[in-house]
Amino acid sequence: MESKRESILKQKEEAELKVQQYQHRIQLLENRKKHLEKKADKQRTHHLCNMGGAIQSISKEADSLTRVEFYSLMEQVFALPVVQELVTQAMQRHEAGGDD
Repeated sequence: MESKRESILKQKEEAELKVQQYQHRIQLLENRKKHLEKKADKQRTHHLCNMGGAIQSISKEADSLTRVEFYSLMEQVFALPVVQELVTQAMQRHEAGGDD
């Protein structure tokens, strides 16, 4: 009887250890997910800053516009058929492994 009790206690300890191991693994995976999300956010911010800097260097006048004025201007510019065609061509080159 005592042997059976010891066996059950041992199984319980092993099960508790596995639970702790799985909880630790879950925590590691959650930490990794947060790290990757933070990294993606930083990369997106860096990309947006580069794009904004490019626009600013090309058109110094756009720097004096308010956010609303700038967005309105960009909507008008990107609605132009010639600009849409240029964007399409740039995307095709990008997908083909062309220019950055």
